[in-house]
Amino acid sequence: MILGIEGVSCVGKTTLAAQLAPHLNRPAVIPCYYHASPDPTRLPAPEPFTAEHQLANIAQFLDVEDLRLARARQAIAEGRDVILDRTVDTLLAHAHAVGRMHGFDCDDQARLLVTTRSVAMPDLTIVLTADPDVLASRARLRKGMPTIFYDRHFSEHFNAYLAHPLAPAVAQLDAADCGSLDDLTARALDHLHRHQAAQHRPSPTLGPHPLKEAS
Repeated sequence: MILGIEGVSCVGKTTLAAQLAPHLNRPAVIPCYYHASPDPTRLPAPEPFTAEHQLANIAQFLDVEDLRLARARQAIAEGRDVILDRTVDTLLAHAHAVGRMHGFDCDDQARLLVTTRSVAMPDLTIVLTADPDVLASRARLRKGMPTIFYDRHFSEHFNAYLAHPLAPAVAQLDAADCGSLDDLTARALDHLHRHQAAQHRPSPTLGPHPLKEAS
């Protein structure tokens, strides 16, 4: 299967991916757009002030998505599961949040850009949330973290988009409510197992799962 992990920066996506990996079938953990980019320094600034600039940014990130998609296809061809650290819904959530903060709306155009390209589409996306003050505390430990990524309003708008994403199934987990990392992992696995049971899927060890793409 393809599992997506979503949420704003510093919420714990990469940590949860590492926790879930031993419970899946030889998963390929595909990094976020920044770490998947051949040259992260050439990625656009995170806070465009016009719809035109935001759409141009999405087009650039979709080139990175091509690389992530190739890795996902390879893993599935090998009969492995895939964990996506951020999904293509990140691009749309970002556009939604920045647009609301700066007075423009390019949601429909952004969605059209994404859905006319082949992208790795998760079977299930787990969305992590956390108190913005907690995120800000974590962000201070990351040198050079743009302030918009842990801005309270940005987080609110970003998470509002993720209530209705492209992904066909979503489970939201509040990291604070879950308590410990072990508890968070257990709750994420519960959502994963219930989703698999609802889809009547065989065990991942029995064979590859077809790659879904946005349409």
